[in-house]
Amino acid sequence: MFSIRLKWIKKNFIMLILFIAFSSITQDKALASMDKPKQNCSLSINSTQLSTDHVILNFSLENPYNKKMRLLIWHTPFEGFLSDLFIITNKDTGKKLNYQGPMVKRLQPQPEDYLSLTQNQRSSTTLNLSFSYHFKQGHYQVQLKKNTFHFEDEHLTPFLFTCETSTVNFSIK
Repeated sequence: MFSIRLKWIKKNFIMLILFIAFSSITQDKALASMDKPKQNCSLSINSTQLSTDHVILNFSLENPYNKKMRLLIWHTPFEGFLSDLFIITNKDTGKKLNYQGPMVKRLQPQPEDYLSLTQNQRSSTTLNLSFSYHFKQGHYQVQLKKNTFHFEDEHLTPFLFTCETSTVNFSIK
């Protein structure tokens, strides 16, 4: 009796392993068949009227795929300041500025937590960095803290998208 159960467990365990391996291979092939991104993200500072309480950052992202996609906006500039999004360094002192905004814990994403982007659509947002970082006169650089975003295709297949932006330098006088 024990040997029959052991054979049954081995058989089902092997089937489970094969299922997991096949699922992983299928998902990897689906992701590999997607066109590689031809456009990344952009990050810039509006250099007109810079002051310690007015540092406007522009962020844009283009859907580089030949299909409609959905971006989970959590931990991206599209969400606003609900998490620590940027690394901002005072170039004069070498010190990083501390994020002084809210941090949010979440449950499962809801439909309103996604930004839909059609093929080659570009979406932009602006943020006043002064709302969550304390600036003084000086020279600064800013970059995204996290550059991996979560996308879904129309079949709700999730995958990661690397948003490559350059470091942006600016001065406050």
